[in-house]
Formats: sequence, C-alpha cells, structure tokens
Amino acid sequence: MLYIEPKSSDIAFNLAAEEYVTRSFPEEKPVFMFWRTEKCVIIGRYQIAAAEIDLQAAHSLGIQIIRRSSGGGAVFSDPGNIMHSLITPFDKSSDAKKIEREQSAEPLARALNKMGIPAITEGRNDISVGGKKISGYAQYAVKNRLCTHGSLLFDADLDLLARVLKTDPEKINSKALKSVRARVANLREYFNPTISATEFLELLKSHLFDEFNVENYDFTEYDIKQINIIRSEKYANPEWTIKNTPRFSFHNSKRFPAGKVEIFLNVERGVIKSCQIFGDFLGILPVGELEVKLINQPHDFGVLSETLAEIYLRLYIGDIKREEFIECLF
Repeated sequence: MLYIEPKSSDIAFNLAAEEYVTRSFPEEKPVFMFWRTEKCVIIGRYQIAAAEIDLQAAHSLGIQIIRRSSGGGAVFSDPGNIMHSLITPFDKSSDAKKIEREQSAEPLARALNKMGIPAITEGRNDISVGGKKISGYAQYAVKNRLCTHGSLLFDADLDLLARVLKTDPEKINSKALKSVRARVANLREYFNPTISATEFLELLKSHLFDEFNVENYDFTEYDIKQINIIRSEKYANPEWTIKNTPRFSFHNSKRFPAGKVEIFLNVERGVIKSCQIFGDFLGILPVGELEVKLINQPHDFGVLSETLAEIYLRLYIGDIKREEFIECLF
C-alpha cells in the first residue's frame, strides 16, 4: 500500500489530489491518505447547500463551502479534523460497502482500540465512540478505482459545526438528498487532552499501519501540476459547487419591525429561475421590478449581497433592512 500525506490544508487541493490518485495511479495498488483542512463545509454530490448550511453564518465566518464527488451528508472540517482517503481497485461486481467496512472503517477502529479508545463501526457508514459519531464515510468510483473517504473528529470546533450545519426542512422541497446531523464527539474527549491533532495523527498512523505493508510516497512536481489542473477546473471553480446543485423550490417567511417578507424561489443549477416576493412592507415601486433583478442570479450569499448592495431597496420594500431581506433569501 502507498501512503500519501498531501502537504496542504487547502480543501480544493486535497479533493483534487484524491481524485488525481483515483484516476491516474496504477489500478492494482491501494493508496491511503491522511489530510487536514482549514475551516470549511464539504457538501455531498447531490445536496443543496441552502438546505444543509446556514449560508449567512458561513459567509460571515469565512467558512468555505465546497462540493465533493461522493454522495452522503454535509461535513464540517477544520484543522482539528483528520480526513482520510482509501483508493482501491474496483469493478461493478465489487461490493463497495464491504471494501469500505473491511479495508477502511474496521482497520481504523482497530487502530483506535489499540490506543485505548472504544471505537466501533455501526450504522450505514459510521465509526462511533460511546454512542457518538466520530467518523463518517462516503464513496465514488472512477474507471476501475474506488475512492472511500471520511472524516475523523479529533479536536474540531463543535460549536462552530453546530452553528453552521443547520437545516430547516420546511424551507426546501426537493427530491435531492438531505442529511440528518448525528450526535458527534471529538476523540480528544476519550484520549489525552493535552495532545495536539498532529501528535495524535502520528500515533494513529503507527497503530493503523502495523497490519499493512506501507510505502511512503511524495507527490512529484508533475503530480502537483496535474492536481492543480483538477483543482482549478473543478473543486476551486464556484460553478462546480453552485451549478451542480439539484433543482429545488425555496420558501421563507419572516416578520421584522418594518413588516413581513415572504419569498418563493425556483432554483435550477444554482441559478434563480423564478422569484415572487410578498409581504406587508411599505414600498413605493412595484416589487415585481425587484423580482426581475433577482432572476438569473446565482443563489449564492456573496453574489446576492453584492447585487442587492447596488439596488435602492427602500423603494421596493420600505424600511426592511438590506440584511433582513438577504436573510429571507436563504
């Protein structure tokens, strides 16, 4: 087995790195990777960001939102979270869940057990300790290779996680998948609380690789060039995250001191295709003019904030504040 540890905390680079390995490395050679990130939320391939994330909070806190190539639920990550990837041979007759369980989840749980942490595999794709989730998995295949990847909470900011990963099932009506956030815990709670995430990872590697013949591999200049091409064309490209959003309808209603605002949107490939605004606000121009200005705009907090900053909203929605109106759009 090859072991690779990307020397980057850029989520877009690391997702591109595992895809590059999945696409380009020899099919018969398993590859394992550990990597870490700056604070971000990684949404599943078929998820709607607005259904999974408090987009206003994420924007204000500087939390990057990025879409991965696998399915499953939204994952919060920061430097206290340890991400892991396993790339293995695969064909359509293979049992992907068995590969995940036997080649990744169970060895990882055994390594944690050796460290005195009572981790077990359970559910459809989880590792838990004391009934709390500390790791979840997802998978995707490219050609004859399967990428199985997941997260391992060691010392993540769980308060920030709870603030950002919020859903309101009444707002979104769609056939797209929605995640249900499980109860989670940090491994630090079950281990030496003075140890750093870096030190913990070194210990984990020593126990995990006891049962494998591991060969270290460093990305070459050529590898890094190819990874950066995937990064720029896909994961770091906002169109990958926004335009791959499934079609959905959105409804939100809020009352403010200056009146009530009710909004209905239809969004396709991340772009607003229809917009209706109702309420008892005291505007002086037809609100339909404002609706037209929002149509064909990306349903993105940063983009809409910039668009609305250039519009004299008081003409349309009276004394409703710009920040309050933006809040209604997500």
